[in-house]
Amino acid sequence: MNIVLVHGILGFQNLVKLGPIGLIPYFRGVAEHFEAQDHRVLAVELDKTAGVARRAGQLGDQIAAALGAGGPLDPAQKTHIIAHSMGGLDSRYLLSPANPTPNKLPIRSLTTIGTPHFGSPIADAVDNPDTPQDVKDAIGAVLAKFEISLDGLHDLRTDRCKTFSATYLDRPGVDYSCIAGIGRPGFIKTWLLFVPLYEFISSHTNEDNDGLVTLSSSRWGTPVGEWPADHADEIGYNLRIIPPVFHHLSKYDEILARLAGLP
Repeated sequence: MNIVLVHGILGFQNLVKLGPIGLIPYFRGVAEHFEAQDHRVLAVELDKTAGVARRAGQLGDQIAAALGAGGPLDPAQKTHIIAHSMGGLDSRYLLSPANPTPNKLPIRSLTTIGTPHFGSPIADAVDNPDTPQDVKDAIGAVLAKFEISLDGLHDLRTDRCKTFSATYLDRPGVDYSCIAGIGRPGFIKTWLLFVPLYEFISSHTNEDNDGLVTLSSSRWGTPVGEWPADHADEIGYNLRIIPPVFHHLSKYDEILARLAGLP
C-alpha cells in the first residue's frame, strides 16, 4: 500500500531540531520501517510558518506528484494518509468537499494522531491575558525549542477549530480514524518541558491529554487507539530519556494492520 506521512506543527518541514542531535526525521524510523515491509512511503514537507489552507495545498501538490510517473507512490495501490498533530487538519482540509480547490486524489483513508480537531487549550492560552505567567513561559519554551510559528498555532485555537470542523466535512468514500495520546503511565505524564502544559490542560478540562491536545479534541472519525504517550512520543521521541519507553513502531504496525483490512 501507499502511505503518506504528514507532519504537524511540532518541527519544521519534514524534520525536527533537537539541540546537539541536529536534524532528524519527524516520524522517527517510521518511513524506513514501512518500506522494509514493502510499502511505498511519502513523507511530505510542509511550510512551518503557514496555516492550514496553505499547508493543505502543498500536501495535495506533493501527493499528486508522488503518484505521477516516476514518483515514489504506486497509483495501482491504495493510498492512506497518516497525519500527526496539525497535519491531520491539513489533510482534512485537502480531502473535504468544502476545499475551494477541489481535487480527485485517490485517498482511501486518513488516520490522525494527536490532532486537535476541536482546538488546543494551549493555543487559546497564548492570547488569553489571564493565562498564568509560568504557563506562558512554558509555551514560549516549547515554541522556541521546536521553532513553532504563532501563525500556525493560532489556527489551533478552539474557536477556529470548531468552525473548521463544522465547515470542512469528510469526503465520502474515505475512512477517517483517530488516535489520542493520553500521557505517559506513572506520576510524570510527559517530557519535562510539556509538564506545565499537561497540568494546565488537565486543570482546565479534567481530561487526559498528551501535553498539547485533549482526548476529546483528538476525536474525529472512528477512535482506534489511546496511546500512553505524550505529543513527542507519538512520533517516536522519548524526550524524557527515562523508562518506560513508548514503542511507537509497534503502534504504527497496528495502524497498518487496520488499513490492510479496509475494502
